[in-house]
Amino acid sequence: MAKIKAILDCINSSSDTSGNRYWAFRYTDTSTGKQVCGTISGGESNISAILRYMPETNTDGFTDWDAVYYTRHELKKREFRALTADWAYAGCRSEDELVPFIQKALSS
Repeated sequence: MAKIKAILDCINSSSDTSGNRYWAFRYTDTSTGKQVCGTISGGESNISAILRYMPETNTDGFTDWDAVYYTRHELKKREFRALTADWAYAGCRSEDELVPFIQKALSS
């Protein structure tokens, strides 16, 4: 069994009266225990695509699902806002915004 290298929590709000959902993520590097949290514009596919571009969870261009633990949580709107109130905006596109956001935070 492979060692878990990262935990990626995909978090979204329940839909508002217009049908909008809001999205955020929490990425945990299990070797250091460091966590990176951010809000995004986009949806679950943007968050799950992070794994495709992170070197720790990518093997030969494919996500190594044995090396990552992925969860998805839907919160009520107020719970989501309370949880993410202090989280920075990370961007939208996984490969050129979200992954650099995570890597910069992990290296600091």
